[in-house]
Amino acid sequence: MIAMEGPRVAVVVPCYDDGETLADALGSLRDQEPHELVVVDDGSSDHSTLELLEGIERDGVRVVRQENGGLSAARMAGVRATSARYVMPLDADDALAPGSLAAFADALDREPDAVMAWGDIEIWGDVELHLKVGRRLDPWQITHLNTLPVASMVRRDALLAVDGWQLRNGYEDWDLWMSFAERGWAGVYVPGVALRYRRRDGRMLADCLPRHDELMAELRRRHPELYGQRRRNWLDSSAAMRVRLLFPAVSALPVSDYNKSRLYQLTDQPRQFVEMRRLRRARARA
Repeated sequence: MIAMEGPRVAVVVPCYDDGETLADALGSLRDQEPHELVVVDDGSSDHSTLELLEGIERDGVRVVRQENGGLSAARMAGVRATSARYVMPLDADDALAPGSLAAFADALDREPDAVMAWGDIEIWGDVELHLKVGRRLDPWQITHLNTLPVASMVRRDALLAVDGWQLRNGYEDWDLWMSFAERGWAGVYVPGVALRYRRRDGRMLADCLPRHDELMAELRRRHPELYGQRRRNWLDSSAAMRVRLLFPAVSALPVSDYNKSRLYQLTDQPRQFVEMRRLRRARARA
């Protein structure tokens, strides 16, 4: 008898006191293609979260428990607990759009040279906006601005080849995309909304912004070769011409990395940047 191949996708959901939103994240997986699922309890202490984790475990969801080690450690614990050839990280306060797992896995099946697949983002919660993301993993542009979403499906063998997610205090995904880019690996953009990103106070990304300069210094320390090849990679970049012309000028300004980041965003997606600022101001006035 020929053994049936298992699921091609593993979904890893880290959870740290995310009982308020975890059910929505898991609910978005119900009608996706068959997949491995593991929820990693990263040292939760909230009573309602612990009750929810016990409940989903009784319902057959695999829960891996560990002391709090941060997002990267939790994701990698989930990777070790699964075996599918593609890995999809899903934060416990987000949700996948219908059909996303199949669309990403199909794209990676079609393009064996691509190590990651991603789609657009629908922001909801504190603000609501359809967010366009980058179309390519560009080795030059990624050293200035990360335009690729957190919830990108990655090949397990590529993920393990670069030791997976590593940073503990923020920009884990940006660091991983840099590891891919410095090896010359490509990704594939899948048109359409794939992720519903919940915008709310207390999210880790928002907590990273005050430490942006510190985190950028860490990325430069970890990826000196990629930064050292900026000039050569600029020649091969597929970024829009305005980006290729203006990013170097912004980079030379005597301002903080945080302020440079805002200018990069404005240059890359001016309408999107302005609309996001408008929504934030409207929320602040409400």
